[in-house]
Amino acid sequence: MTVFKPAVLERAYSTPDVVEQRARIRAKLVARFGEHGLDVGCGPGFLVCELAGAVGPPGRAVGVDVSAEMVAAATERARRSALAERTEFAQGDATELCFSTRSFDFVTAIQVYEYVADVPRALAEAHRVLKPGGRLVVMDSDWDSCVWFVDDRERAGRVLKAWEAHFVHPHLPAELPGLLARAGFALVSTSVVPLLNLHLEENTYSHGMIDVVARFVSRKAGISGEVAQAWVDDVRSQEAKGHYFFSLSRFLFLAERSGTRG
Repeated sequence: MTVFKPAVLERAYSTPDVVEQRARIRAKLVARFGEHGLDVGCGPGFLVCELAGAVGPPGRAVGVDVSAEMVAAATERARRSALAERTEFAQGDATELCFSTRSFDFVTAIQVYEYVADVPRALAEAHRVLKPGGRLVVMDSDWDSCVWFVDDRERAGRVLKAWEAHFVHPHLPAELPGLLARAGFALVSTSVVPLLNLHLEENTYSHGMIDVVARFVSRKAGISGEVAQAWVDDVRSQEAKGHYFFSLSRFLFLAERSGTRG
């Protein structure tokens, strides 16, 4: 798995595609004034700061991330946004959360569990830190749904298959309903959040991901640099021909902590 630098995620998370994705997440969650919430795998803190605005001064939005660089970037984002007093960031792991039992009204985990080896343990930890009736919002991608239109589909298939090595669970969404139930959650709703780009424009999610994918597969996944670059050229050439197309399906789950277990 590649560990992203904060600057890479800053660019991706600032695109209209991902801004709209966060709006869908917040609409699903409906954070309430005065609530305390936790974002697992908070990255540079975009969602935490938005949730801090929703819960207001009586509430608190907390972020945890395995990367010290991400924690520092998130802390700085909250400071710049004048939200330092109602936010908190800590370095930690999804499978061993450093928070008290039943201390949060909601937990979010966005594009996180597909990177976690022990998803049942991570869900058990989310269950532990939630209050009874607390909400869990999870989003992960199924990378079988990823489409980049190209001329050489065989080569593209090899590249995207190699890209799956970036994840521990590249097809996690289909397993999540059962995993959530076994962790003590009641599934409330599920929806698909598509990322769709019909043009190769700089301010899109897919524009930045082309080079990220190429670098990963050529360094760590057994694809030669020449093949990776040929794939990049194939993808980029589609814009001039009026054929650029990128799509990825992300799956958004809302669940409630049921029972009194934990």
